[in-house]
Amino acid sequence: MDSRYDQRTLNESDSKTSERSSSSTITSKRKSLWKRYKWQMKDYFYIHICIFIFNGLLGGLVVVIIENYIKPNRFMRVQFIDSWFVASSCVYNCGLTTMDFARLSTYSQVALMLFTIASGITVSTLPALMIKARTHKREQGIMVDNDHLAYNIQSESTKKSEYSLEAEKKISRLPTAEQLRYRAYLFCLLLIPLTCITIYVTAYVCIGGWLQTQYKPYYLKQDGRPVNPWYASFIITVTGFNQNGLTTWSDNLTRFVNDTILCTFVMLLVMSGNSFFPFIFRNVIMFVRWVVPWHHKIIFDYILLNNHRLSTVLYPTIQTRMYLTVTFGLYALSIIVSFVLDYNSQSFASYSAGKRLLIFVFHTIQARFAGFQTIDITLLAEGTLVIYLLLMAVKPQMLCALDKAPFELEWQTIQDKETVYIEAERRQSSLDSIDDASINSNVFPIRHFYRYLRNHSVDARQRAEQHFAPKTDSHRSPSRTRKTTQIKLRLFLFLIARRMFSHSFTFLTRTRTWLFIFIFLICAFESHHMTPIDENVTFFKIVFEVISAFGAVGLTTGYPNIKSSFSAVLSVPSKVILILTMLMGRHRGLLDSMKDQEKIEYSAYTLLERWKRMARDEHPNPNFPTESELLPPEIKPRTFASNRPSRTRYIIERPRPNAPTRNQRSIY
Repeated sequence: MDSRYDQRTLNESDSKTSERSSSSTITSKRKSLWKRYKWQMKDYFYIHICIFIFNGLLGGLVVVIIENYIKPNRFMRVQFIDSWFVASSCVYNCGLTTMDFARLSTYSQVALMLFTIASGITVSTLPALMIKARTHKREQGIMVDNDHLAYNIQSESTKKSEYSLEAEKKISRLPTAEQLRYRAYLFCLLLIPLTCITIYVTAYVCIGGWLQTQYKPYYLKQDGRPVNPWYASFIITVTGFNQNGLTTWSDNLTRFVNDTILCTFVMLLVMSGNSFFPFIFRNVIMFVRWVVPWHHKIIFDYILLNNHRLSTVLYPTIQTRMYLTVTFGLYALSIIVSFVLDYNSQSFASYSAGKRLLIFVFHTIQARFAGFQTIDITLLAEGTLVIYLLLMAVKPQMLCALDKAPFELEWQTIQDKETVYIEAERRQSSLDSIDDASINSNVFPIRHFYRYLRNHSVDARQRAEQHFAPKTDSHRSPSRTRKTTQIKLRLFLFLIARRMFSHSFTFLTRTRTWLFIFIFLICAFESHHMTPIDENVTFFKIVFEVISAFGAVGLTTGYPNIKSSFSAVLSVPSKVILILTMLMGRHRGLLDSMKDQEKIEYSAYTLLERWKRMARDEHPNPNFPTESELLPPEIKPRTFASNRPSRTRYIIERPRPNAPTRNQRSIY
């Protein structure tokens, strides 16, 4: 009995140890898979989309629970599709609504504002900075960009004899390459929220103070209840900075159409959240750089030089100027068209010339980003509304993704024509050919498809004849000829099928294609009550609503006797399509921005070398050879003449000392 018991105990212990070993093996495999996984910044794009979808659904559920159960709404019964639509509009920073936002309870409005702040363009990109800061905190682990690869580079300029005592003191206070990278991300994480909070507080105080001092409580009523001016200022500030365009009144800002000061505050707030924010943030960094001590200035140089490769809200200098130029150009175009088409309109006869100008400027700015309205925009001419469509569809932020290589190449061509001129012409001709091909494929798809079939059929025929046809005609037979023909046809069909599949996939992944599909589907779902059945449901209104959702603007043509957007009269499938459109518009360009952050243009090591030479030149060492005897190291941009593999943007070159030639005898 004892032997049997001992044998059973041994078997149980062996099974337990085997289970433990198997579990530990699985755990180690999981850990090894996690360690081997290479994190890329484009992964953040997909996580960003999933979180936004979840926040939209969660926000809709919160609003339904509050309005139907916690604090029942006495004005309307809230459906989940409507609460989901409004919550998604707040999360995606759009502003379209299918129910009256002003009639929601205070709890629902505050909850939606929290979702709006958390999903703003400036705040939602902070986790990407946190991820990069975390990877740069430790030298080992996940690397998300190519600036990790210069740790062990030895510099020739680190010799003690090269620097004077004053230069050595200044250089000793400079951060290391690892510290420079990490601190740059920390300062971005600090300055972006501080800039946003400053704009929030300034706008909140200005708008709240103006409403408090200039308007009586009865003028601010909503459904017979007075609205606290400071609470109204909170809603306007949050939704204005984040492009939602929602207010605590059902008529939006119509009652303030003659208030020049308030409209000016709102316009500046909207532009500070979008048009001017890259410009404001760049100047904030430059101001802080001017204030901090010398050894901290290099951190802000690193931020300014790498700009959008560190943060999506910071653009390069050239792109920032182009962005502002295009934005103001679109503003000027819209204002001029409004003056030409609507200045003498009977709908605005009751307004003075100054008020008409204010209305045109206000709605031009709102058509770019937010959806605040002081008039019914259906009173404007159709040509003006078409210009508004252009303003909502165009996104100047895409300019930050422009390739600066053609500009830099042209600059290098001017400096060194002998080495770069041929390459510049080749690069320019290739760019022109790509542009022509894209234009032909977009403007003339039928002609392009016809040419495509003809070219590939000829190519397939030539390849097949060259590969399969016999070399002499004497060995040909009817069966051989038929077999060759079959092979030719098979090769031709294979090439056509493969090319058509790739081009179809590319065509379907384009944003314009999906916008066309969305407009078609909404028209199909709403065909039962469109014009002429209902004159207020037209094709133009559907297109306007889709473009407004895609541009994350929230401007709407509305529907008679309904205080919410035109989307309120659409069916459930159409509302779901508009939610997808808002999601697509909110994330356009983000994937390219995340990919750009994987490639750092100006490495920390190169920047440190430059600052060390600046300290050496400022405090020269009298015992060290002068520049006439030994030239300082030169940093020059990469060109096609010196286009060798490099992890950094610059190539560090040091002229060799005067070494003896082969024919000259060395002196010892």
